[in-house]
Amino acid sequence: MFTQKQNIEEQLTISVDDDSAFVELYNSYFPRVSNYVHYRVDDFHEADDLTSQIFTKLFIKLEYYLPEKAPLPVWIFSIARNSVTDYYRSRNRNTYVFLEETAELSDLRFNLDDAVVSRELRQYLHRALASLSEREQEIIALKFWSGCTNRDIAKFIGISESNTGVILFRAMRRLRQILESWGINIDD
Repeated sequence: MFTQKQNIEEQLTISVDDDSAFVELYNSYFPRVSNYVHYRVDDFHEADDLTSQIFTKLFIKLEYYLPEKAPLPVWIFSIARNSVTDYYRSRNRNTYVFLEETAELSDLRFNLDDAVVSRELRQYLHRALASLSEREQEIIALKFWSGCTNRDIAKFIGISESNTGVILFRAMRRLRQILESWGINIDD
């Protein structure tokens, strides 16, 4: 997959007028950006609209991308992060709201008891995540919902890669401690 991303970056630097480069960028990054936006925006339809707007911005700004200034994932998630911030700023709402997953409701094979337990665990997890700092929440969102590497997160946030790893480790340890203090053992 690294070669595919590297290939996309090479194509973007060679010719930004080539529509196939944007198609590859879209296919490669859409799931990650969409997960990130859905993690940050509580309304499913709003998150979908915002993801579309982000890719429209990417398409329009593609000719201004400078690989020597920032790696492609950092550039893409900077636009996504700024778009989410602008979304909440325009609505004067809390920036860190989590997605209520509804995918299991469309799956006719799910077990109702498991769904209730899963929903309760998600609610506890969301409460625990909300107790973390904004930076910790952002790093967790980029790592687990968007699949970014620690190196990309570090460049995106503006800290060292090792500091990213330390913050992530400590945040995950705090989440575990919070959940355990509520009597929830996530190892089961």
